[in-house]
Formats: sequence, C-alpha cells, structure tokens
Amino acid sequence: MILVALFAINSCHREEVKPSPIQLSGIEFTPNCFLKNGEMVGIDTDIADTAMQMAGVDLVKNISVSWDDAYAATLTGPNRALLTVGYSAERKDLFKWAGPISQGMYGIFAKGNQGLTFPLSIEASKNIGSIAVVRNWLETTTLENLGFQNLRFYDTYDTALAGFMNGEVKFIASDFFHLISALPSGYYLNEVNVVTRYRTVYYYIAFSKDVSDAVVEKVQKAVEILIENRTTALIMKKYFPLMPTDYIPGTIQLFTEVAPPYNYGTGHDTTRRVVGSSVDVVNAIQARNGYVNKINLTTWTDAYTPPQYLPNSAVFTTARTPQRESMFQWVGPICNFRAVFYTLAKSGIKIETLAQAKALKSVATPKGWYTHDFLIQNNFANIVATSVTSQEAFNQLIDGKVEALLMTEEDIKWLADVRGVLISDLTQHFEALNMDAYIAFSLNTPAKTIQQWQTNLNAMKADGAFESIRKKWFGN
Repeated sequence: MILVALFAINSCHREEVKPSPIQLSGIEFTPNCFLKNGEMVGIDTDIADTAMQMAGVDLVKNISVSWDDAYAATLTGPNRALLTVGYSAERKDLFKWAGPISQGMYGIFAKGNQGLTFPLSIEASKNIGSIAVVRNWLETTTLENLGFQNLRFYDTYDTALAGFMNGEVKFIASDFFHLISALPSGYYLNEVNVVTRYRTVYYYIAFSKDVSDAVVEKVQKAVEILIENRTTALIMKKYFPLMPTDYIPGTIQLFTEVAPPYNYGTGHDTTRRVVGSSVDVVNAIQARNGYVNKINLTTWTDAYTPPQYLPNSAVFTTARTPQRESMFQWVGPICNFRAVFYTLAKSGIKIETLAQAKALKSVATPKGWYTHDFLIQNNFANIVATSVTSQEAFNQLIDGKVEALLMTEEDIKWLADVRGVLISDLTQHFEALNMDAYIAFSLNTPAKTIQQWQTNLNAMKADGAFESIRKKWFGN
C-alpha cells in the first residue's frame, strides 16, 4: 500500500501543469487589428494567431477600447501580449518581442494642398499648421522627439481623424496604411496629400516580461517561417490587396538610401526596383544565405536609425568610421569611398588644404553622411548640410547655392551624368577622406547571422563573383 501511494504521488508530480493561455489584446487599427462580425481579425491578428498555433501556445483574443489600458496591462502582466506595437529604442527593454509581423510608414498628411508644395522637409513641416496626433502613440512621441511644437492632441484616432476630415485641423500624423483604411473609399486619392514621411516602423507582438523566453522564442521562429514561406504576404494581401511588396517585413530588415551608383531606385509602382552596385552585392550574399529579403529604400536618416536598435536589421552602404565602430556589427568591406572637395570650374576657387576649405563661405554635403561628420569633427563653421539626398546636395553646387561640395568621386560622376553636367564644368580638389564601406548590422543581430554574411561575402571575393559585380558597375 505504501508503494502504491508513493507511485501515485510521484505520478502526480510528473504531470505537467498546462500553462495559462496568453491574453492577446489589440485596439482598432485597420487593417492590422479590428472587429468584423464580432470577431477580432486583421493582418497582425491573423499572423499572430497562426504563429502561436504553430508554437503550441493557447491564447484568448480581445479588442481593447483604450490603447493606454492595453499597454499598461501588458507591461504588468501576467500572460499578456499586445498587437501592433511599434518596436522602438524606448520600448525595447519593456517587453519580450516576436516579429516583425507587419510594417508601417509614418507620415504627415494634409487635407488639400494648403497652398504648399509637397513634399516638405522635416524642418519645414515644423512650421505648418496644427497637426492632429493621438496622445502617447509612437507616431506622436516620434514627432515630439523630433522637436515638433505644432501638435494638437486627441485621445483616440477616431477623434483625430474626424477633426482632420471636418476641417478642425488641416494636417494629421498617421501610419500611411492605417489612414487609407480608415478613410472612406476614394477620399485619400481625392482629398489628401503627403506632406512628409518621417519614420519606418515595424509592428511586433509585445509579450509581458513574465512570459517565458521559450514561448517567445517558439513564436519568433514561427513568424520567421511564415515570412519565408510567404504566408505573411498572403495574409497582408487579403486585408490590403494594394500593399506594396516592399512594405512586407523580412527575416532581416535591410535599409539603404538613394546614393547612386551604390544604391538607388528605378521605375514606379509595380515596376519599382532597388538597384545599384551595393544592392547587387547584398542580394548575392542573401542568395547564398538561402533567403533574399527585400530592401527598404528611404532617406539616410530613416535608414540609419533602425539598425541602432531594431533586432535583425542592417543599413548599407555605410562608411566604417571610428565614431560608428561600436554602434554596429560590420560585414564587408563591400566598396571604397573616396571623398573629394568639388567646386564649379568657372568659380576659379582652389582648395589645397583643409584650412582653405574652412575659409570658404559654404561647403555642402548630405545631412548625416560620414562626410558631414568629418566636417563637424574638423570644426568647419561653413557647413550646409540641409540636403537629405546626394542629388539635392549636388544640385546646391550646380545651382550656385554653395561654393563647394564634399562627396565621393563615383557619386559625382553619376550625378553629373543624370543632371547633364560635364565633368569638365567641375574642379576636383584634394582627397579629404578614403575609407571602406560596409553593411552595418544592429548589435542585437545574432552573431551567427553576421558570420554567415561575412563568410559568404568572403567566398564571393574568392570565387570571382564580387569582382564581376564590381566590373559590371565600374568597369576596369
């Protein structure tokens, strides 16, 4: 009898206690999460539901009326998860994360043209009329961090949108896809203009910190499988048929800017492509890795920021400077940058030393580039870094708005050809910088990923594939 009793007790101890289901919340955020016929559906809902089923996680879904309440409940737990949470540097340590499950684009939008010529720069957008924003949303806190003072706060998106549509405010800050989905059919095309784009964001499932790492890891792996087998793309197309393919997250989020011939865009709409010498290198590495992620083409500031905090992300073509060394994990080099001072030949200006360059009235370079950092570090007081692209900075020189331009030799050759400017119309002065450029990965990208990319790049250099790409773009 004693043996039987002991056996019974031990058997009970061996029984696994089934974990409580995850309480999965979301708010009305079409097309990501919303109620339809009493059921919680949407891009993020369906992807999260599918991933959790694959991971063997039980869940209970509910729509919350208040974002603040749902967010606070997920912070405190237990067994909570929240949909459509934009991953940010400020939030990354507050939750455990699985994703990304969708991608958004934050912009400022105008009702009509308001007598302005769009798009505007970020700085110019700070001087327009009141912008409707939702209190505590990432769209809003991003603008606050950028120094916007012209924000009009609303407690819900519905009230902000109503204020925008009835003329109470002329501008609204919103996720692009959410705005289109929330407006009546045809309203966006007929009534709305894009003022500026200010942030690319990735939406994740945010778990409360008490949820086990094993559960989160299983859900993360399931999300990656859904991305690779195109299930996430099919779900997105179900709710947003016109969703561009370059707004569907990959397993690695890759960012670049318009800086030909290294990286730039061609075509429009369905023919739109990201091309360039560095793009060819990156895609060749990915092909050897076994899966080719799409590349986000955006402004340098928008491209450079996410890999400073976003898991599994990278930006290229990035100069590896001492100031940036500890900010990223590096794969490369993939090309070489030779930055030179240029002036208009007719100006007769001669620049043989940094001192002579400092003595000029104005020296242009794109904002945030390593050339911009170089000018700052060398105490230039005549910097004009108002351009967000290399082409804008080049045009500043050609149009006589600045006396000199600091830019790479290959950039200048390409841009001169595009603008129809003869190289002989420009004077090339002394070389200010010569450094290698890399693919810069976020610090929270797994080391095995970095090793795989570097190994395959090294293999390309050994078997001639890298040289073939170089010759395609730059000849001999």
